[in-house]
Amino acid sequence: MSAFSFLTGPASADSWPTAPVLAGMSAVPIGHAIDLAFFFPNEGRERHDALMAETRRHLGACVTGVERALRFALDQQPEIMALLGLRTEAVCWPTICAQPTLLGPALLAHMQMRAGVTLLLRQFGQPDDRLDEAEAEIILPTNDAAVTEALAALAVAEGRWLAAGAEDEPMQPDLPAEHFAELMWTAAACMMAVVQRSALVEGDVILPVFEKAGWALLAEHDETRGPIAAADRLVRRLGERADVPELLGAALGQRRFLLFAALTARRLRMDSAHVADILVMGPVTELAALCRSLGGSDADYRHLLLALRPVRPSLTDAAIILEAERYQALTEAQADGLVNALRAPRALRAKLDHLRQVTI
Repeated sequence: MSAFSFLTGPASADSWPTAPVLAGMSAVPIGHAIDLAFFFPNEGRERHDALMAETRRHLGACVTGVERALRFALDQQPEIMALLGLRTEAVCWPTICAQPTLLGPALLAHMQMRAGVTLLLRQFGQPDDRLDEAEAEIILPTNDAAVTEALAALAVAEGRWLAAGAEDEPMQPDLPAEHFAELMWTAAACMMAVVQRSALVEGDVILPVFEKAGWALLAEHDETRGPIAAADRLVRRLGERADVPELLGAALGQRRFLLFAALTARRLRMDSAHVADILVMGPVTELAALCRSLGGSDADYRHLLLALRPVRPSLTDAAIILEAERYQALTEAQADGLVNALRAPRALRAKLDHLRQVTI
């Protein structure tokens, strides 16, 4: 078995330890290396410098945002704040850079997905030449205040992801609850380790203080503030209009990828985040199945592949021609069968795939 993490490659020269598992040798604990191999296989998931850099920005900025919130929550603990005050610079992100195995594969996969979506969203404002005013009105209706409000909320949420910044500049951690919890407890552990090294205070005294602060942040966290949730709300506000056939093409033409993912999820009874992950990192066979199940023509599929090029550098002109030929041979029944399988829980599909590989 081999492990390939997006933390390898060019990033290895910048504080990220590599994580290959070759001939039984690993730079990370073997248990986590197996996890990385399980969730980040070599086959079918592309990685490149821009995606790795954007992933680091999202991860580092969210970690820094969580650390700032924890420092604020600990403000009522003067002894601990005095010790943390000796380290005015951020402590969590440098610690994670030195020890990336603090983070689990599911959180890393989510960050990679949102980084890929961000790269795609940077195309907004460069719509296809074929997009006309009628299609633009479909995607931007002006006669419904609720839809207009939902569109504005989505734009604001997407803007947080698109805002320029470095890894150590705080970003609102608008994560799903389970990922936020992991990131928050990781940051709390990093900060607690600093406090313990700086004082003669017993760990059993410090632990309850950090635990209380962590639970307070969890209680305040609102996972509905993220752009994926905002796109889902917009689709719900659209109601039956979300099923208008031209809407998918208009969303893709205007490079509104999260809205495209939410519309696809509604029509195929899938999760929007899962659809977004397929768009960014999924095998091309899954992209083809989604498109065919949506009733996409050969031209629609080529249009989709062209739009995804910023996160899929392997989609050269020659590759797109080859994939278009394969798409012509894909029947609707075959596509529906694959989509049905994709509706199953991710953990179940991953374990089935693993068992198939080890029992062949």
